[in-house]
Amino acid sequence: MATVGLMYNLKGEPPDDGEPPDLGAELDSETTVMAVAEALRAGGHEVVLIEGNDVAYLRLLEKPVDIVFNMCEGLRGESRESHIPAILEMLGIPYTGSGVLTLALTLDKALTKKVLAYHGIPTAPFKVFDAGEPVDVTGLEFPLFVKPLHEGSSMGVGSSSIVSSVADLEREVSRLTKMYKQPALVEEFLPGREFTVGILGNANPLVLPVMEINFNPCPAEHGKVYSRQFKVEWYQDEFYLCPAPIDDELKRAIEDLALRTYRALGCRDMARIDMRLDRNGVPNVMEVNPLPGLTPGFSDFPRIAEKGGFSYVELVNTILGCALKRYGLEHLLSSEAVLARRIA
Repeated sequence: MATVGLMYNLKGEPPDDGEPPDLGAELDSETTVMAVAEALRAGGHEVVLIEGNDVAYLRLLEKPVDIVFNMCEGLRGESRESHIPAILEMLGIPYTGSGVLTLALTLDKALTKKVLAYHGIPTAPFKVFDAGEPVDVTGLEFPLFVKPLHEGSSMGVGSSSIVSSVADLEREVSRLTKMYKQPALVEEFLPGREFTVGILGNANPLVLPVMEINFNPCPAEHGKVYSRQFKVEWYQDEFYLCPAPIDDELKRAIEDLALRTYRALGCRDMARIDMRLDRNGVPNVMEVNPLPGLTPGFSDFPRIAEKGGFSYVELVNTILGCALKRYGLEHLLSSEAVLARRIA
């Protein structure tokens, strides 16, 4: 049995006037935190709740833990997801999930795309623009897609994100840079089907069933955009096709691309890779989330894992088990039931 420090960032008060309407969307609710805590207890572990705030360092010194189950999205800054892991590394405390460098890298969508391109992994051509900077997209082909450079959970993404003219592009870049106070990523829009792939493990990662985001039931005016509105309003199973209705050739291509991406970025224990098909039907990586949401019955990762045969308790404890094995702490697994599938 392990003493597990469950670290998280809770959603706060609703945003004030002038702040992004989806501010804090990536943070967890108390319900999600308690669901993970109960799953860990069901796996036979003692759980210590530690909010990843300004005094987390002191809490970690007060209460020794064997390992941290990290859910922290961070409080502020362009590298916020890496802050708590950096503290844990400094203190020598093991933790689940990817390391400091991977978490900082993947929160910068442009740097992520540069690393992917270096490895020959398909990703849409792009440019980055800051507030007040001339928006010159020479070399890019309309339609284009615009989103904040350092956000997750579809923050800032909606039907207006797809632009087909310079005027619309300039308006969207201006809106995002002012509202989110960060640069905007502008990339060529990938018009094909959208998929997301969950991965578990390290030496021999397990690729979970491919899930397709089904835009067909959406109102036509919304467009084929996996927006924050989509995630909040359209959570029924008809919008999430898993396993995706695809042929074996496309399935193999998507799975191979997901694994190559996982390894190229140094992901550990778990990650979710989002991709779309380009106009030629070739899968392209859009984003990588090494800290996927774990809200039961809502977040993509638990949805996918369930289709792969993992109960919620099994999923949470498998993530923990992967980290314990990675640190050579297998003896802290309480029983054979904790790690239902032996993932390296």
